[in-house]
Amino acid sequence: MERLAYLCLSEGWGGLEMNQLRNAQQMQQRGHQVLLIANSQSPVAQAAKQANIPLYIVAQKPKHYQWLFARSLAKKLRQEAYLHLILRNNRELSIAASVRFFSFGKVRVHYFMEMALGGKKTQLFRTLRYACIDTWICPLPYLRLQVFQQTRISHRKVKEIPSGLVIHLNTTLTKEEARNKLRWPIDKKLFLLVGRIDPKKQQAFVWESFAQRTNTNEQLIFVGESTPDEPSVYYTALQREIKKHPKSNAVIWAGFQHNMALVYSAADLVVMASNFETVGMATLEALWNGCPVVGVNNGGTKAIIDAYNGGVCYDPLQSDSLNFAIDKVLEKDYPAFNKALFEQHFDFNRVCALVETEVLGLNAPIFQ
Repeated sequence: MERLAYLCLSEGWGGLEMNQLRNAQQMQQRGHQVLLIANSQSPVAQAAKQANIPLYIVAQKPKHYQWLFARSLAKKLRQEAYLHLILRNNRELSIAASVRFFSFGKVRVHYFMEMALGGKKTQLFRTLRYACIDTWICPLPYLRLQVFQQTRISHRKVKEIPSGLVIHLNTTLTKEEARNKLRWPIDKKLFLLVGRIDPKKQQAFVWESFAQRTNTNEQLIFVGESTPDEPSVYYTALQREIKKHPKSNAVIWAGFQHNMALVYSAADLVVMASNFETVGMATLEALWNGCPVVGVNNGGTKAIIDAYNGGVCYDPLQSDSLNFAIDKVLEKDYPAFNKALFEQHFDFNRVCALVETEVLGLNAPIFQ
C-alpha cells in the first residue's frame, strides 16, 4: 500500500479533472491512501467530498513558478509520508518539479500527460524542469512519440499507460428507453457534441455544418457548459446565433449530464470536433457505450478509431468532410468496433496494475 497525493488546482470540470479524481478513487479502492490537493470551492474538491476522497485544501492557481507554495507543499507531503505526487495539468509541472526539489527527491513526481505539448519544449529551463519528473506517462502511442521528438526528457522515464475506464458502468438500456429517460425525441437522429462549450472544442463549426444539412429528421444536442473559471462569451454568442436560425428548433441544450452512459446510449453518434484532442475521453466512453464516433482526423480520437474502429474521421474544419462522415456513420458504413480488444486494453484494473508496477515501483500489482 502506498500513500499517493493527487494535485489538481484547476477550477474547471472537464475530462482532465474528472480523470484525476477517477484515478484517485480507483487507487483508493485498491487499498492505497490517497489525498487530493485542490482549491476549496473547485468542482473537483466538491466531487471529492461526495466520493469520500481526503482533501488538502489550498488557495492556488495552476501556474508556473510558485516556489513558496511548492516548498510548503513539499513539507506537508513529507510530514505525512505522501511520497508520490501525481498530476495531469501541464501548468502544474513547475510546481510539481519544485516539490521534488524542496523535498530533496523524497517526493517522487509522476506526470500523466493529458494535454498536448504544442511544439518543441527543448529550452534549458524546461529540460531542467522535466529532469525533476520521475515518470512521464503517455495514454496513447502517438503522445509518447511526441514526447520523444519534442522534449529532452530521458526516454527511460516515459511510460505508456492508457486512460482507464470503469468498464462495468455501461448501460443495458435500449436507445428508446434511454431517450425516454432523458425526454429526448424518439423518432429523430440525434448527434451529440460532448464537452465544455469552448472555442477549442469547435462547437460553432459543427453547428455551421449541421445547419447545411437538409434532413429534417436530425437534431444536434450540446452536452456541457462553459468552463466555470473562464468567461462564457463564446457560449452566449453561439446560443444567440443558433436562436435566430431557422433550424434552432433542431438543437437541444442539455447542459452538464452526470449519467453519460445514458446519454451515449440515447444518441446515434457523437461528434468530436476539437482539433488535436489529446486523449479523447469522450471518444473512449462513447465507443464503450455503443455510440459511434465522428472525429477529427488527428490527435487522440483518430488514434483510438484507427486502433479499435467504431467510427469515421473527417478533415479538420471541412464541413463537406464532416457531413460525409456523419452520413457514413448513419449508413453504418464503417468498420465494427473491436469491443473485446478495447475492453482488455482500457479496463481500470489493468491500468491500475500498470501504475503500481511501472510508476510506483511495486514488485507486483496489488490485484488484477
